[in-house]
Amino acid sequence: MVVYEGMFILDASKYSRDPAAMAQQITDLVEQHGGTILASRLWDERKLAYPINGHKKGVYWLTYFRMPGGNLVALERQCEITDDIIRKLVLKIEPRIADALVQHALAGDTSQRRTPAAPATPAAAAVVSE
Repeated sequence: MVVYEGMFILDASKYSRDPAAMAQQITDLVEQHGGTILASRLWDERKLAYPINGHKKGVYWLTYFRMPGGNLVALERQCEITDDIIRKLVLKIEPRIADALVQHALAGDTSQRRTPAAPATPAAAAVVSE
C-alpha cells in the first residue's frame, strides 16, 4: 500500500458549526475507499487567494493515509462531488520520508507556520487540484 498526503480545503462556515463532523467526514471518505488514516489534523484556517464558488475563507485539513493506488481515483472523485470539500490535493509520499512526515503531523509542530504578518503567496494560500 502507498502512503499519501492529502490537503483538503473545507467550507469554513460548516467547519465552525461542527468541527468534529467535518473531520470525521474526511476519515470516513478515506476508509470507505480502503484506506487507513495515519495522521489527520487541522492545519490552518485562512483567507483564500481568490474566491472559490463564493467561499472567501477555507479550513485546511492535513491528512496522511495509506491506501491501495487503484482506489485513489475513486476517492478523488468522491471529494469532487462532496459539497463540504472546496478543493483537495493528494500527493504520493516517498516511502523513505513517509514515517518522518507522519510523525511531524502527529506532533502538530507549528514552528514552521507563517506568522499572520508575513505575506502569503497565491500558491501557498490556495492549494488547488482539479
